[in-house]
Amino acid sequence: LRAQEMLSAATQIPEPLAYWSRRIALFAVALIVVALALHRTLLVTTPVMLNTLGASFALSALAILLALIAGVSIWVRGRAGAAAAAIGLILAGGMWAWPMSYVSTFMSLPRINDVSTDLTTVPNFTILARIRGEGANKADYPGERFARLQQQAYPDIRPLVVDRAVDEVFDIIVAIVRGRRGFGWSVLVEEPPALKPPKPGFIEATERTTVLGFVDDVIIRVNGTDQQTRIDVRSASRFGAHDFGANASRIRRFLREVHSRLESTTPAAIASRGGRAAALRATGKDGALVKRPAERLQGKGAPRSSQDPAPKDAQRAPGQKAAPRG
Repeated sequence: LRAQEMLSAATQIPEPLAYWSRRIALFAVALIVVALALHRTLLVTTPVMLNTLGASFALSALAILLALIAGVSIWVRGRAGAAAAAIGLILAGGMWAWPMSYVSTFMSLPRINDVSTDLTTVPNFTILARIRGEGANKADYPGERFARLQQQAYPDIRPLVVDRAVDEVFDIIVAIVRGRRGFGWSVLVEEPPALKPPKPGFIEATERTTVLGFVDDVIIRVNGTDQQTRIDVRSASRFGAHDFGANASRIRRFLREVHSRLESTTPAAIASRGGRAAALRATGKDGALVKRPAERLQGKGAPRSSQDPAPKDAQRAPGQKAAPRG
């Protein structure tokens, strides 16, 4: 009986679709891994990577279809290849589990890719508008529809107004963006503000997403006087119609860090850490806070946390009021 079973297994007709399913699934997995690796190392452009991903998922869908057809044939006709069909189905199905995990986020968040704290006078990209490349989203703000959807989904994304000198706040922001303990964004434009004549300061930078390596553009506008400063931030995706909330999260993370750095550089905070002598060193004879160089601010920030309280001199600007321009 044992010999008959072995002979029957040896004489089983293989199901070719099962082996094709396995081959196509393996090729699709390899293709998507290579595409992501090349994009992360800047060896291929984003449009090429997106097209390669589309081809990979199309191949994985074909592998799933072939595995199902092969499974029916193996069950009905008793053919060989069940293991190959199972491998093809598992590999291809696993690929689709990745995008399917984002379905709930896709459905719950608005289909926008550009978020700004100021929806009346939106900060405009200059250098970043010229280097976006072929196939990228337009650098101009999309308009009223995006503004309406953003206000509904992210009502907390608003300008930040602090009772600090504009040049001091700008130095702190530079330390946050560039600093060794900062965000490590790639800065392309850094224009400090001026008081006479009044002129806002601008920082244009880019950040790459962790997994796919997409490049998102950020512009920070710092406007104010020697007593009060308004901070506006705009974050926009270069590619894709849906950012899955990434731009709003980036702005929140940045403003939280600004809160933390401002709080750590107030005279009260310095005194609590280093006593009265440290407080006197940080203030002038009249008690005003002396501006600290950006290099000394890099290591002074408190850990970022969504629970960090805002500094006592920080407040949110009411509504979407246009920022004054110099």
